[in-house]
Amino acid sequence: IDAATAFGSGEHGTTAGCLEALQDLQTQGAAFKNVLDMGTGSGILAIAAWKLWRCPVLAVDIDPESVIVAARHRDINVVPADGMVCVEGSTFDQTDIAARKSFDLICANILAAPLKDMAHDLCNVVAKGGFIVLSGMLNDQADSVRECYEREGMTLSNALQRGDWTTLVMQAC
Repeated sequence: IDAATAFGSGEHGTTAGCLEALQDLQTQGAAFKNVLDMGTGSGILAIAAWKLWRCPVLAVDIDPESVIVAARHRDINVVPADGMVCVEGSTFDQTDIAARKSFDLICANILAAPLKDMAHDLCNVVAKGGFIVLSGMLNDQADSVRECYEREGMTLSNALQRGDWTTLVMQAC
């Protein structure tokens, strides 16, 4: 994907790690019915989730330009508009997220500090037994991010490293 003015071409270690984590979940037989891509950027992870599971995906970003880019990429990749809904937002009490929770899969490829800040909110909208794929953190930041999610009741399911970057797959107990 040409990320244009949004983040997420698939080549960066964080995005590639998330794509690998999604593929691993699919290979392991995971089936999802409701997906959230928080901080969607280019929409690449939302598109991948829809292509892997053909289930509703809510793609949210704080940047209005990213929402436009994600919708454009959705259309280019022949994902139906009702299969991947792209919205602007930054809080978890916004109508779209509140109306669709609980999510059995959440992707958040942002940065370590925001991932830590939103740990409580992400864990409040994930379904029991669901997964959260986290990336955007350097290898030496991964333990502190993991600990934030473990304090919220999540367990580490997988950790992938791509160069200097780590992707964590956490599961809700």
